[in-house]
Amino acid sequence: MDKVKAVIEDAGVYKIGDLFTKKPYGLKINETDAIVVTAKAKGGDRVVTRTFYFCLKPDGTFYEESIARNGSRARRRRLASFLRHYKIAEDVDSYNIKKRIGEWKGVSVDVIPIEKDGIIYVP
Repeated sequence: MDKVKAVIEDAGVYKIGDLFTKKPYGLKINETDAIVVTAKAKGGDRVVTRTFYFCLKPDGTFYEESIARNGSRARRRRLASFLRHYKIAEDVDSYNIKKRIGEWKGVSVDVIPIEKDGIIYVP
């Protein structure tokens, strides 16, 4: 799969209840927040969004590890991998997402094109 360079245009933290009237199937009780990242591919008009589900702590950070042994752990690790891979945060455990999410705009990311849409690459 070929990757295309893109730039983050918008990123925000939302409560699950603000995005959906009913929690989507598969999300657990310990996943209360979501980060929605929107990126635009360079040299084209392709706009891609990616949503990361997690639980935001009151101090703006999140736990990478989860006591659950299901998709919840994988979703948190995917968010941590995203932050490390694109060098947004080196120390994920103390990174204040709530306070610093505005700094994500302009960060270069890789997008994997899929038909007319695509997905932001996370290793």
